[in-house]
Amino acid sequence: MAVNFQLSRARELPADDPLGRAWVGWRETSTDDELWELNRGRWALADRVDNERFATLSFDGLVQVVAEISGRHRCDDDGRVKWRLSGTVLRPGDPVHDALKGRTVPRHRNPVGYFDTSDLDALSAAKRAGFVRRKPVTMVVTWNPEKWNPDGTWADQTYPQEVRAVAGGGLLRGQWATGGRTGGIEPGDRVFFLRQGRVSRGVIGSGTTTSRIFSDGHWDDDRADGIANYVLIDWDTLLLPEDGLPHEALVDRIPEGGMWRPQASGWVPPPAAAAKLEALWAEHLGLATPSPPRTTPRQGWQMDPARRKEVEDAAQRLLMEHFRKDGWTVQDVRFGNPYDAVATKDGRMLWLEAKGTETSGASIIVTRNEVAWARAHPGDCVLGILSDVTLLPNGEVDASSGTFRVFTWDPDAGALAPRAYDFTPRTGDRLD
Repeated sequence: MAVNFQLSRARELPADDPLGRAWVGWRETSTDDELWELNRGRWALADRVDNERFATLSFDGLVQVVAEISGRHRCDDDGRVKWRLSGTVLRPGDPVHDALKGRTVPRHRNPVGYFDTSDLDALSAAKRAGFVRRKPVTMVVTWNPEKWNPDGTWADQTYPQEVRAVAGGGLLRGQWATGGRTGGIEPGDRVFFLRQGRVSRGVIGSGTTTSRIFSDGHWDDDRADGIANYVLIDWDTLLLPEDGLPHEALVDRIPEGGMWRPQASGWVPPPAAAAKLEALWAEHLGLATPSPPRTTPRQGWQMDPARRKEVEDAAQRLLMEHFRKDGWTVQDVRFGNPYDAVATKDGRMLWLEAKGTETSGASIIVTRNEVAWARAHPGDCVLGILSDVTLLPNGEVDASSGTFRVFTWDPDAGALAPRAYDFTPRTGDRLD
């Protein structure tokens, strides 16, 4: 059996939430880790949950997140007994994840329910490790400037600026429509950007998905009352149309892709065509072999969720310990907030932001919300950076690696790249 938590649409929580959460519920653009962290408690749970091996989060009648339970912890609510689960989020490729993700679950008035997973409960961790992992999917998203060119300037002004930003090493994140495709895409899948139209047709970009497909307002002004499907993408390469991989080369070198004129964005080519596209794209860019999605030379954006989490967790632990040693009371509130922890001492409060990277850490990635919060609280925000991190063969951070530094977090004191939101701290702002 597995315990299932039925989620509703995301809602904000009061600022004094005892678990430090800003919101709970379902958001399509959130990662599995975020959804699990924000929604794993507080629940009214019977003792039977101690016999369950797996927990799921469902929305709209379908399982969305799968975790393996490691325990539960009491966190009462106004005298009512409540519990919070602990556990590990399972990834695509794990047979339990793949068997349960997308499964239909009954909807009840009680948001806590159970369903049979006896066939999966019998699988040992060793047996699960032997299963073939899910292979990343390649998806082609399309753009026809004859149909979409906001304000008549996006193609000639905005897009060239974004090309320069990516060429300069900046991290460009955005969302793009996936046409009629509503699923089958996971964070870490490959994306190619295909320009269509009468001139300069061909592949002009590549990137990696950072979300599942979700619905939002339609991109077509003539259909403003409707919705469209989107995915979030980190673009690693963007080219001007005249520098792209020509349509003729696609048709000639990759016949498995047909005429390379998909009817809509969100096309998933056959595996053979996807492999040839990756190789041809590398050849076009002058690379000896197809390279994995490029990490920014600044923070070194890591698309492997497990690897990235290990590095971020290490930075978080060091920053919190730094202030605890100095007599501060520190609370971890990293999920759902534009800061990672809150430190209090003698009536003063500081907001702490932790960043971890496998690069030198000269510049790090910060979000719009993190920048806005730091600007709204000058002098009360601190930035901790753990750089030059290395990982052991078992995937854990090598505790002997890395350089940890603590800075005053003032977005306007260092060098802030406004589009990519890369931040270079000022040496004079170091606190450690």
